Amino acid sequence: METQHILVWRICLILALLPHSHQCLSVHFQNKGLLYVAPGRDLVLRAQFQITPTEKIIMVIWDRQTEKGQGQVRLADHQEAPGNPLDQKGALFRVENISSSNFGVYTITVTDQMGNEQSANILVREIVSAPVASLSLQCEVANDRAQWDSPVFSWLVDGVELSNQTANLSADGRRLYVSGMKGHNYTCVVNSSLGTSVTYYITDSPTPSQSNQFWKIGILLAIIIVLLITCGYLSWKCVQRRTTGTI
Repeated sequence: METQHILVWRICLILALLPHSHQCLSVHFQNKGLLYVAPGRDLVLRAQFQITPTEKIIMVIWDRQTEKGQGQVRLADHQEAPGNPLDQKGALFRVENISSSNFGVYTITVTDQMGNEQSANILVREIVSAPVASLSLQCEVANDRAQWDSPVFSWLVDGVELSNQTANLSADGRRLYVSGMKGHNYTCVVNSSLGTSVTYYITDSPTPSQSNQFWKIGILLAIIIVLLITCGYLSWKCVQRRTTGTI
């Protein structure tokens, strides 16, 4: 009995030391977990494989089902063939002009030559509204000299200093998000133990206040011209009347 136990133990030990290639097979998406796409746009899913040198992917299957796990649909079934070898590094799946019926959970299943399978899934949801674009100015200073303190950044727009309450600034103050702002002259002031540095950014278009001034000046000039023409015409008529009466 003792000899039998020793034999079983040795067999288990040998099996434990044997390589299990199927445990090395894995697949994952570059975008993990969740992906948003707008209707009418293209969806591109990229999956990457991890295999040992002795393994080989012989089949790749793509499925889609609803977010609640209902209505699974087979989308594609790619099998290794002499004239059509599979990419051993990864797979790509594309849906053009995506619609409401294309949203859900996408699953990729890969199979190696030993029949081992591994799967990965990703949830594709419809985005309700496009993200808001933002434009920013970043203020930088060369950090090639040792100093004991960190630089402090201040921003002015058309001579008026900004704060976190009046503008959208980054946490360190380096970046100013100018979306929605109507300034003309942007100034960044950097203060530290090394001194003070100032840089400017001037837009080509005038500020609304300057535009209003231009409009006011233009209207005033137009009024003056009209008055001059009217006065000149009236003066000419008076001269003509006097001339006609004299004759």
